[in-house]
Amino acid sequence: MKVYRFVEKVLALVLLCLFSYTFVSAQANTSGASVSRTRAIVNSGPYVPAPTTTSSYPSAPSTAPSSYPAYTAPVPVFKIPDEIVVEEFINYHKHRLPLPKSGQAVAMETRWGNAEISRSQREAILQIGFTTAEVNERSDLRPLNLVLVIDKSGSMAESDKMSRVKDSLRAMLGKLRPTDIMSIVAFDTTAQVMCPARAVGDGFALRRAIDYLEPGGSTNLHGGLMLGYAEAKKNLRAGATNRVILLTDGIANEGVIDPGRIAAQSSEFNGQGIDLSTIGVGFDLNNDLLRTLARSGRGLYHFISDYKDIDKVFVNEVQSLISSVAKKVEVRIDFGPALQVEKIYGYQPRFGHGTVSVTMDDMNNGLTQVVIAKFRADAVKGPIPVKVRLSYYDVKRKCMVEEVQDAQLLPAENDSCELLMDVEVKKNYTIALLADSLFEMTGFARRGNYPQALHALDASVATAYNRYPNMEDGDIRFILDIVEGYRRDLRVYTRNPCSTCR
Repeated sequence: MKVYRFVEKVLALVLLCLFSYTFVSAQANTSGASVSRTRAIVNSGPYVPAPTTTSSYPSAPSTAPSSYPAYTAPVPVFKIPDEIVVEEFINYHKHRLPLPKSGQAVAMETRWGNAEISRSQREAILQIGFTTAEVNERSDLRPLNLVLVIDKSGSMAESDKMSRVKDSLRAMLGKLRPTDIMSIVAFDTTAQVMCPARAVGDGFALRRAIDYLEPGGSTNLHGGLMLGYAEAKKNLRAGATNRVILLTDGIANEGVIDPGRIAAQSSEFNGQGIDLSTIGVGFDLNNDLLRTLARSGRGLYHFISDYKDIDKVFVNEVQSLISSVAKKVEVRIDFGPALQVEKIYGYQPRFGHGTVSVTMDDMNNGLTQVVIAKFRADAVKGPIPVKVRLSYYDVKRKCMVEEVQDAQLLPAENDSCELLMDVEVKKNYTIALLADSLFEMTGFARRGNYPQALHALDASVATAYNRYPNMEDGDIRFILDIVEGYRRDLRVYTRNPCSTCR
């Protein structure tokens, strides 16, 4: 079993190397809203042979002795994804959306793939886009009370992860103000405060604490997190960003290891006003726990695999990591009886009579995000009213804000019309279809229906190439490569079915 896990990791690393050029190209324009990237790519690697029944050695000579070793024929094993979060794929890249106006925390834009709906097709695609502003002057950010909780267990020595984390943490210090409060907690088998809460100043004391981070021991995630919250409480104040950032590359195996208990105790501190962002490094993670902790803590969960991702999170996207601008974000679409919602791509929509609502994660500076909805009309006899309502708590203004936009659909003059006239909606909807096919494939595969799982991927790939014959868009190409990886594996697996899958 240990050899099998080692082979799996080697294949994962090889796959990352093969895709490295694609990563560099796409990452230059990424959004902090998404985290599924590398995890899904690793899962979409080549099928992994599993031990099975033996057969006669294929190349054994006819005179071979009876003791000639038996040959174990490789049987394909299809690796079912642990998790497909559709909205993360949709929001991986930066969207072309208008920025907020002066004094506005969040800008909302609604647009249809085509604002005209045909009487024959009777379908319409709505995109709702959101942006928050980048902060050019650090003085515009709220006072910061930040605690870094860093995993320094033995596994952080692998692939030089610790040295890369340390380099990025040093670079992050240059993004902070001298007056910001920061502390560093580290954990392995036990947890300890490497640098007590203090003003950043010239950063010397914090850099020295970073220098002393050396990997070794087990993973007492609970101990490190609780100690981090205790440091944050020392300087807890209203009107400031009070945040803990937890970075780990493993699963809790020391101290309190029950995910439910860790999440419950973390939530108690969140209720006192301390936010939490989580960062997972590598592949052996409890993704559900890290995501749950971040959502309860009103923060983001980032998944990173190499030094490029580490720099992206701690340096390039430090504002999105620590600077909240909007909380309690809700989006509601009101539509008349002439329309039906066929699908909201990703998220966890709540459907009502003539309405559909989505609760969004808190929004930080430098964000772009879209919600894609597909509608169908029972009949098209005249203009169809649609209203989109956005509400959120504006952190800076300390009040709830609501915005309503009309997004009326008009009957097309001709019996049929193009569904996706808008190029941005066309692109994002295509990505949504590809990501959703991964989600559907996962469900079918878990139920053992591999032909239907393959059909879901075949359909989305055919649609993507039909819309983009030359596949010139790098963002679509990125998700398409992942889908085609799973598609390739499923084809092999369905030709050589077996009872083993992971």
